[in-house]
Amino acid sequence: MATHARVILDTRVQLLRPSNGKDQAYYPVKLRITHDRKRRYYQTELPPLTELDWKKIEEGQRMTVTQREVFHGKREIEALAQTIIESLVPFSFPVFKKRFLNPIVSSTDSLQEMFKAHIDRLEQQNRISTASSYRCALKSLLGFHRSFNWNDLHPEFLEGYETEMIEQGKTQNTIGIYLRSLRTIVNQGRSLGLIDNDLYPFGKTSQGKYQIPSSVNVKRALTQGEVQLIKDACPNPGSRAERARDFWLFSYYINGCNIKDIAHLTWDNVDYRDGMIRFVRKKTERANKGHQVKISAVLSPIAEEVIKKYGIPSKDKTDYIFRIIDKGDSAKAQYLKQQEFTKAINIGLKQLARELGIEKNITTYTARHSHATALIHNGASLEFVMDQFKHGSMKTTMNYVDSIDDTKRKDLAKLL
Repeated sequence: MATHARVILDTRVQLLRPSNGKDQAYYPVKLRITHDRKRRYYQTELPPLTELDWKKIEEGQRMTVTQREVFHGKREIEALAQTIIESLVPFSFPVFKKRFLNPIVSSTDSLQEMFKAHIDRLEQQNRISTASSYRCALKSLLGFHRSFNWNDLHPEFLEGYETEMIEQGKTQNTIGIYLRSLRTIVNQGRSLGLIDNDLYPFGKTSQGKYQIPSSVNVKRALTQGEVQLIKDACPNPGSRAERARDFWLFSYYINGCNIKDIAHLTWDNVDYRDGMIRFVRKKTERANKGHQVKISAVLSPIAEEVIKKYGIPSKDKTDYIFRIIDKGDSAKAQYLKQQEFTKAINIGLKQLARELGIEKNITTYTARHSHATALIHNGASLEFVMDQFKHGSMKTTMNYVDSIDDTKRKDLAKLL
């Protein structure tokens, strides 16, 4: 069914204005959309005109400056309307209205523009890591379809993307992260009316929608025997493997503290008198403003030794302990330094694993799962582990249970 767009002088609505001592009839200039024999009229920013003005504009001859401006404005509005019409399959008056009245959808690649705008907002909020994740998602989607837009958002498109990612060797976790990023942007568009609810692609497969693959919980934890191997290891002094070993053990003993949190530890986080380290996780710092929860970890002899070995003493208690980052760094500079440090530690851990004969892929993140696993193996309750990590729900804590061997899992099941 053809849809037509035309800017017209709406003579149904008369506006009287004084001219040469007499009232003269002016009429608003509107955009008229015709679809399936139905018409809708939309306001424009063009000024009201007389019928004589409009006749000259329609003829395009001997126009005044104002009439010429309206002439060009009329053509621009009709071109924009036609672009929007062509992007709507099927056509919908409500969706057209929201797109026409919202400047963000002035081009067919507005989905990409919204993606980029969201990344910019994240960077302005200093959420550099999250912004990087969204940027990777956008790059991946553009690699699959260079000009993808709202019209491409159907289950078949998303299934095709997932298939190609699998063929490229991407994990279900990575695919899920990218598509959840896309869904966030699509939800923003849906709230603006840029995509009709009937055309929303995400949901349950049984309902004809596309279901984002669930994360697969890979076994990341080391056994207590493997942890002991790392403790007993004696890498060459000053080597990358030694540094990796030390910071992995530091993380392991400080409740699985990640590199970002380690980098942000300051001297006032350490209480030597009580033998504790207390800090707020950077991951939750922004989300829980006003009622932030502190992580409390025992300052074990090994953790204390790492601080003595790598910490840079300072009289200013607000200085960072390890100087992985510096006070004057921007959020982006901090992110890049943390990434570089993490990369170096992970390379050292791979070298250490080879030397120790550990076949598992050891990373900085492994320490967190290994800490939780050790607690449960030594009789800690799930509630204790949940509190130790300050998880918001037992479901999150149960993700660590999947890293435990079947025998221990059966024992835990009896406690539920």
